[in-house]
Amino acid sequence: MDHSLQNIRTELEKLVEKDYQKFASRLIPNSNNLLGVRVPNLRKMAKEIAKGDWENYLLTASDTYFEEVMLQGMVIGVIKIDIEERFKLIAGYVPKINNWSLCDSFCTGLKCTKENKSEVWQFLQPYFKSEQPYDVRFGVVMSLSYYIETNYIK
Repeated sequence: MDHSLQNIRTELEKLVEKDYQKFASRLIPNSNNLLGVRVPNLRKMAKEIAKGDWENYLLTASDTYFEEVMLQGMVIGVIKIDIEERFKLIAGYVPKINNWSLCDSFCTGLKCTKENKSEVWQFLQPYFKSEQPYDVRFGVVMSLSYYIETNYIK
């Protein structure tokens, strides 16, 4: 599958559900650009993108629609790369987070945390001290998702 901006947008438009768009836009702040594509469909698309030229996709991806931003985060979560490379992509993605849904879905997809606990914990530390509310939320949601255990609870 060609993962150009136009093809991704065409695929997203095929998956739009107007009723879901109305429902979700009432729940998610800062989502006036929401198309109405369900999360499982986005996760499926992310896995497909991860099998191909994901690097070019991430370099050229659009931030126009909520789902386009969410899809980028999901791709970052599923691609097969080392943790240092993923940290660079995460650091570039977190500033795009402007609502709870983007944040929480992104954190859920960062399953690589389970195999890299101490490295990710160190990476998260600056986010706890940020002045940006969604940076802090990213750190907190990551903590709640992966670090409720004796070694990290304090």
